Amino acid sequence: MNVMVGPKEDRQLMTGLHTVADVYCRDCREVLGWKYERAYEETQKYKEGKFILEKSKIVKENW
Repeated sequence: MNVMVGPKEDRQLMTGLHTVADVYCRDCREVLGWKYERAYEETQKYKEGKFILEKSKIVKENW
């Protein structure tokens, strides 16, 4: 998958405050989801470095 990661920003999500960065398609520049950069709550630290991608925006080609 060819993606690029945008700038980091703090967002209040359902599970608390996180530093995230939007993830974009390299070709069309559409936002596909986000990457967890930092979790402020100890119980959410497992998310750091993980990606959330919206299934509806992912296309399977030539697999």
